[in-house]
Amino acid sequence: MTTPRLLTFMLILATLAILGGCSDPDDVPASHISAVDPTVVTGSQPIETFVNKTALYGDLHVHTSWSADAYAGGLRLGPNDAYRFARGEAVALRNGASTQLKVPLDFVAITDHAENFTTHLACTTPGLPEFESEQCRQIRSGMDQESMLKIAFERGIARPALRDPVLCADESRCLDLAKSTWQRIQDTANSFNDPGRFTTLIGYEFSSLLSDFGMLHRNVIFRGTDVIPHAISSQDVKNQRELFARLEADCQEPCEVLTIPHNTNYSWGLTFSRTDEDGEDYTLVDLERRAKIDRLFEITQQKGNSECQFGVGLSDEDCNFGKIFPACEESQETKCDKPASMYRDVMADGLRQEDTTGINPNKMGIIGSTDTHESDPGNTRPDYPTRFAPAAEWGFMTDRLLEMEHIVAGPIRNFNLGGLAGVWAESNTREDIFDALHRRETFGTTGSRLKIRFFAGDFPEGFPQGITEGDDPMTFAYAMGVPMGSDLPTSKPPTFWVWAAQDPNETSLDRVQMIKIWIESGEAKQKVRDVACSGGRTPGSDGRCPKTSASVDTTTCEVNDTAGAADLQTLFTDPDFNPAQSALYYVKVFENPVCRWTTRLANDAGTEPPKDLDAAVQHRGWSSPIWVN
Repeated sequence: MTTPRLLTFMLILATLAILGGCSDPDDVPASHISAVDPTVVTGSQPIETFVNKTALYGDLHVHTSWSADAYAGGLRLGPNDAYRFARGEAVALRNGASTQLKVPLDFVAITDHAENFTTHLACTTPGLPEFESEQCRQIRSGMDQESMLKIAFERGIARPALRDPVLCADESRCLDLAKSTWQRIQDTANSFNDPGRFTTLIGYEFSSLLSDFGMLHRNVIFRGTDVIPHAISSQDVKNQRELFARLEADCQEPCEVLTIPHNTNYSWGLTFSRTDEDGEDYTLVDLERRAKIDRLFEITQQKGNSECQFGVGLSDEDCNFGKIFPACEESQETKCDKPASMYRDVMADGLRQEDTTGINPNKMGIIGSTDTHESDPGNTRPDYPTRFAPAAEWGFMTDRLLEMEHIVAGPIRNFNLGGLAGVWAESNTREDIFDALHRRETFGTTGSRLKIRFFAGDFPEGFPQGITEGDDPMTFAYAMGVPMGSDLPTSKPPTFWVWAAQDPNETSLDRVQMIKIWIESGEAKQKVRDVACSGGRTPGSDGRCPKTSASVDTTTCEVNDTAGAADLQTLFTDPDFNPAQSALYYVKVFENPVCRWTTRLANDAGTEPPKDLDAAVQHRGWSSPIWVN
């Protein structure tokens, strides 16, 4: 075996074992420490503004080596490298390859776990007294990720979660360390913020844990530099009720905050339960707090898609996409999908609660993000996950990789490449991006930069044709209707205008689908219609487009994309509109099919792709809903 191939083989073994650590536990690379870099250039260009808003793309769920699970997995790239990667610089990722986004992100939030703020940097930053302790040396020497996660969940299922009993024996010292880490996170974000070009939002992840490796996780995002003094974690509060109460109390003007639940597919139906973790009913005050702060829903990311699950609650045949878990069987409580974990059913329950309490605590817009633990925000379009690339040279190693299971996430082959968050904002600044997130004028994709516009209002037949010459369609749309994320009070059937445009680096568009959700006699209902088809097709009597003739050869991954559309738009009026019923509408846009990443990896390695997964997928995007009351 030649030396280069031996090196590759060793890299594969390191990748597959998902191990971390440095050979010398006292040699901590500068890339992990991520000291504030005074050479970062910001403020280099004027801020362009857009009256009718522009589409900006970002990643609001990013972990670096400052998250203990990423560090235990071998990552030594801290926030500095993550920000550089996000803004388009080439960065040597964990596999040693210099990697660069084709198109830089417009914005990003680094969301390392707040539960790690107490001791993780103290254990991995030379010069602090904790660094010399035997326990910290063990962490740096290479505690494997599986052992670390088992310990984290053992402590995390307590309420509040337990701090490290040895390193946090002096609780006041631990709280000081957490405050120091939180300040470093703010300083690093501020150093890379470049209004008009690249926006860094200050944030973190609140990571409450459940039995059987479940989770009640939310990312906490702030509008500007005015933030809470202490990053509230599951070690500070015992349930979601207390999280929202603390955020409201601690984030006083000019501080502004919103939260984004994610991985509800791992929440065992508890994220949006009618009761808290102790089985206690939420009060009206609790519901009002959640409606005020919980503004968005991360619908897709590496660890699965949480829109819907075929055969579970409100669903259809297109819901069998990006799934990690199967539907729950009778009496099964964990490691399966329940209606209460899926976006459609959660939205329906919000309408149901509004009918009885006057408050909809589940009125959330849609985004996607990655949940990367590789310091590579927005890296959604490699042929396959970057950390698995070395396995492509060896068929038997690819076979082994695709059979492996992650202790939390399950079979590695079920992972997705991640998603992106899209916003319609007046400019690329913290204030305008946060305001777009807060008003829910957002959309999510499974990684592409397709664009989605969605309005409801009083649009003339044939719009955008037929308006006064010289008028701008977007100006007209904002004047005559409301955009996604909004409420539309009306007693007559509204007209919806949908426009979608492909990412020029991706396959063209297949179709646009509209999903309506409402409550009838206390029961959740849905209607799913295709409203625009590419290639001259029209929806049939069943409300669906005929199947596209676009295709992909899964043995070569060569795409036949001639039948697609660069953009699709339509006007739609609901023929079943009932002014006595509250309803919500959102759209889903399908791209033409491509090979799934597991197929690409298997093809490159000269082996067979997994038989329990589709060889090809249709990537997609979702608009935020419009609520019609």
